[in-house]
Amino acid sequence: MEKKQLLEVAHVTIRGTSIRITLPKKIVKILDVEEGDIVGFYEEDGYIRLQKLK
Repeated sequence: MEKKQLLEVAHVTIRGTSIRITLPKKIVKILDVEEGDIVGFYEEDGYIRLQKLK
């Protein structure tokens, strides 16, 4: 079984009719994302992978 390292945790919140997850600063730095960037969500072996799209 593959061991995974927990990098951070985030809280799920509701704002209006949207459910949001705020990315922790550490994850923002790793992904190199900033306001206006687009990210994609991929399913992979039962997990969701987040990736900055170029």
